[in-house]
Amino acid sequence: MAQVSWPGLIDVHVHLREPGATYKEDFLTGSQAAIAGGFSFIIDMPNNPVPTLTMARLMEKIRLSRKAVCGIGFHFGTNGKNTKEFASAAKHSHVFGLKLYCNHTTGEMLVEDINLLTGVFKAWPKGKPILVHAEGLQLAATIGLAAAYNQRLHVCHISQAVEVELVSQAKKSGLKITAGVTPHHLYLPKGEIMKPPLGTVADAKALWQGLKDGTIDLIESDHAPHTKEEKRGLKPALGVPGLETTLGLMLLGVKQKKCSLKQVKKWLYDNPRKIFNIPAQKTTINFDPDKSYRLKEADLKTKCGWSPFTNLKLYGKVGL
Repeated sequence: MAQVSWPGLIDVHVHLREPGATYKEDFLTGSQAAIAGGFSFIIDMPNNPVPTLTMARLMEKIRLSRKAVCGIGFHFGTNGKNTKEFASAAKHSHVFGLKLYCNHTTGEMLVEDINLLTGVFKAWPKGKPILVHAEGLQLAATIGLAAAYNQRLHVCHISQAVEVELVSQAKKSGLKITAGVTPHHLYLPKGEIMKPPLGTVADAKALWQGLKDGTIDLIESDHAPHTKEEKRGLKPALGVPGLETTLGLMLLGVKQKKCSLKQVKKWLYDNPRKIFNIPAQKTTINFDPDKSYRLKEADLKTKCGWSPFTNLKLYGKVGL
């Protein structure tokens, strides 16, 4: 196949580590990794060591992000006790959603108490979605709250067949719900330390099916850079870098006949743009989806300098 030209891709779920953990990533290196992977717009998550729970923290992040070489937006954070900040945050042009953690995360953002959860869904202004890290029963609870308070809900990094079914049933009921999946949940074998944990072969099959039938709407890298030492420690850090491998892995899926080129564009550009109301990307990326390459650590732009997919044959190396 000849070279393909697409608009710059959109990743709605990345962790760029600034401020608080810039030894493993910052806005410059993270955005350089994004550009290398074909992304021209990314949205940073709020769970820094000092989380983005106030407008002051949000404005600090916006200021620090000026060094970035691609477009960057932000998701505001909540610990369930900062609802007075919601109105200002939701109106800000740099904010694209509210991130709610119902399972373990970095920083003081875990919200499990049903009264606090209810308060969040009641207080967040309508329009921009509430994004949830919610597994199993927590996911069922957040779907119920989204229905009760007529909120848009985006389920991040869906990982299990049962969660695909929960989202499918919610969509059939007419709820305003969308979902994303990461490439590592599609490709990495069970055993790698992740959060959410990697599932079984049956779970991965359900995730692919959910993508193809529209239950899952988009691909999100959940780019989570850690040093090699942190990953190899007695308590391995959760997450993997993903900005530079997402497109190559999804084009590998095309070669394996798991999906089509048109679907990949839908998952990495059309749907993210629509769901999060992101401006059309003026940058163009060019790649040959049939041309393979071996991923080498020496070529990575991310500051952490490694990938779980090192030496894997990927497809469609991007030239901007």
